[in-house]
Amino acid sequence: MTIETKIREIITENVDGIDGSMIKAEAKFFDAGLDSLDLATVLLEVQEEFDVVIAEGDEDKYDSLASLVAYVAESRG
Repeated sequence: MTIETKIREIITENVDGIDGSMIKAEAKFFDAGLDSLDLATVLLEVQEEFDVVIAEGDEDKYDSLASLVAYVAESRG
């Protein structure tokens, strides 16, 4: 399973009414229907799943699927 596929799965499992597979990679999460609590939940799940750390205050850097996937890929080497 790719990083992107897993993050899409995390979104689907943790955000009511949002199908992660339907989110365009470059779309901002807020434009895709996530609110700040949804995004915080997704980021926590991503950190746990991939054993990466998103520093407090850096959440805004990962405001799209593409940026979050790139960060996880880079962090995992």
